[in-house]
Amino acid sequence: MKVLGFLFVAFFTFSCLSDIALEDDVRAEENKKQILAYFASQNQNPTALANGGYYFVTKSNPTGELATQGDSLFVHYEFSNLTTGKVLDSTDRSTNSPYFFRYGFSNPVFVNLMSALREGEQATLVLPGTAQAFPDLPAYTPLMVKVKSYVVRTQDDLIREFIAQNKYTVTEAQPDGLRYIRLKAGTGEIPTTGKIVKVKYTGRFLNTKAFDGNMSRSDSLSVTIGGKETVLGFQKGIEKMRLGEKAVLIFPSSLGYGVKGTSSIPGNTPLFFEVYIAKIQ
Repeated sequence: MKVLGFLFVAFFTFSCLSDIALEDDVRAEENKKQILAYFASQNQNPTALANGGYYFVTKSNPTGELATQGDSLFVHYEFSNLTTGKVLDSTDRSTNSPYFFRYGFSNPVFVNLMSALREGEQATLVLPGTAQAFPDLPAYTPLMVKVKSYVVRTQDDLIREFIAQNKYTVTEAQPDGLRYIRLKAGTGEIPTTGKIVKVKYTGRFLNTKAFDGNMSRSDSLSVTIGGKETVLGFQKGIEKMRLGEKAVLIFPSSLGYGVKGTSSIPGNTPLFFEVYIAKIQ
């Protein structure tokens, strides 16, 4: 009887607990009602997202590009408190300073939305609140996000725009994405397989920020023709150069550091190198 009594008490206790809604569940339901009421007030029928948010496309662009893994996204946005309407943060459209991130990498606000939006579209997104409070956004208060403009750029787009902005004349463009731009012609024959060339170089991102190089130093980089000491884009570009030749090599991440990148180079990052062949052994 004691055992049966214990089981009865235990069952009754857990039954009662199962009837008690957690605060998060209650708040989530309240948030959902708030969010849907907002869209209803705007005569908009929103689409639900997996993270509990809802969005509505306010400006459609059916022919716009959908982002794919590694694309660069440039977004002008405005964050506000859904309840009070107070603007919490926004990008500066007057100076065209959008928020930048790469599609496919974690982003707490945009990661779900950008899988649905096309380039050139505008949208309103409302996310449910969380237990964490922020300045002017109390706990469990929905966050409204307005996407004011949205641009998608593939690595090839970025490379082409970089070349145009710098008024480079491409000497050779390969199907794999390598652009070889000769700045100064060299002398002699192109070195054959097994030869070692001494290279002076500067590696840069397309925003021109340098991440590596030896131009200001007295040393040089040794590259074996036909070898695999460097990333493929650099190797293939060097193998086109003669003694004394100066060139710019531009290539996508598929010829560089790939999807993963390195400690100093993010994944899916196109690069360019200024290179000079100082010596051939």
